[in-house]
Amino acid sequence: MNPFREKTEYRLTKGFFLILRLCPEPVIYGACHMVASLTYRLGTQRRNLTLRNLELAFPEKTEKERLRIARAAYKHFGRLIAESAMILAEKIHREKLLEMVDGEQMQKLLDLEAGTDKGILFITGHLGNFELLAHYTGMLFKRQGHVVARQGNNRLIDEKIVTPMRESFGNKVVHKKRALPRIARALKSGGHAGLLIDIKTNAREGVPVRFFDKETLGIKSSAYLQLKLDPLVVPMTMVRAESGRYRLIVSDPVVWQDNGQPVEEQITELTQIHQTELEKLIRQYPEQWFWMHNRWKL
Repeated sequence: MNPFREKTEYRLTKGFFLILRLCPEPVIYGACHMVASLTYRLGTQRRNLTLRNLELAFPEKTEKERLRIARAAYKHFGRLIAESAMILAEKIHREKLLEMVDGEQMQKLLDLEAGTDKGILFITGHLGNFELLAHYTGMLFKRQGHVVARQGNNRLIDEKIVTPMRESFGNKVVHKKRALPRIARALKSGGHAGLLIDIKTNAREGVPVRFFDKETLGIKSSAYLQLKLDPLVVPMTMVRAESGRYRLIVSDPVVWQDNGQPVEEQITELTQIHQTELEKLIRQYPEQWFWMHNRWKL
């Protein structure tokens, strides 16, 4: 990127977040809700994709039910944008985050951590508030956590705003490019790592799976790491409850033993198990998943 443009974008972004820091939270939530509502109404292509995805995933539901889920998903996305912006503006800090989350199940994670010398690999998706999930657990674990993030186009924004914010809650940021070796090293040393496993992938990085009983590609990184390193693999998420607070949900660890099949076959089978675990969570909270994403490449 051109250095002048890079610096200009950085200064504008920094100024924006300084202004945002002065705004009352209801104003930020309201503005983002308005943007999400307008996006739903005016973004015909993305709205149609959302509704096609919902029809594919829930053929048993009525059109009215699917429309309700779609609207709720856009509303949730607006809240997600608001809270991500407030984190960057330092309006959500450690003490505030502890107030926002019902962390009853955090003790389950701490017990898992205390009961093993292995690293723990957390698998989740674009469900609930995955950013807050990473920050909350990163604050409370005894060992070092690692999160994978895409490196931004603007180096200054990435290095001076986004990465410091993510690491201020205790995690180390691993950029997506060549992330797997670094995650492997972290797990080998007894550290923890989190992966989003519902991303769109390609034939080189994914394997065929059934997701909501429809064929697609599932990213195989989590299965590869489990087979190669034998960490604890724990599906989890953080969803917004009716009370307005977020609730941490922790599933039981995924158990796997080498069955003697070729490695690629085991990776495919284990990838399917991981995807199914995530699907179970999404089915419980469909209004909080990112249905706007072209998961099945429609």
